[in-house]
Amino acid sequence: MSRPLFNLAARQQFNRQFARHASTTSEATAQATAVASQASAQANAAASKAAAGAKNLASGVVGRVNGIAQPLIYYSQVAFHFARQVGTHAKVGVPDFGAATQGISNFTSAFKNGAWKKVTVRQVGQLAAEGVVISGFFLVGEMIGKGSIIGYQIPGTDHFLDGEGGH
Repeated sequence: MSRPLFNLAARQQFNRQFARHASTTSEATAQATAVASQASAQANAAASKAAAGAKNLASGVVGRVNGIAQPLIYYSQVAFHFARQVGTHAKVGVPDFGAATQGISNFTSAFKNGAWKKVTVRQVGQLAAEGVVISGFFLVGEMIGKGSIIGYQIPGTDHFLDGEGGH
């Protein structure tokens, strides 16, 4: 036999108490509903504002990437084709790292055993010519990078202060 959860007296007392506070309970429920709906409206407004901000940020990033992607692709293709043409005509192959390490070890061993003393004048001339070519390419690259042939204007130097090349 199951027992009822509340006995009759407890149920009657609960019903009287509920009826007495029904008006305050309904007011509290209405007030809680109003506060909840107001909080929900504020949360929805904040979420839509955040979504709009994220959308604007994403569209700005996508726009910048699209603006950079086209020139980047074009110039990388140009560089690839140029390098391929130079490699084809100059008979330049893929660098061999084994040969590079062998060359470095030969260079260091030449200093150890005194072989550098046996270098001919012709070899010195060839190395000097290669040095001039490398420094020339460096200087031309610097001129292109600066945008002018004249050197950098460094604050604190004489030619920077008086606008002339020196005294």
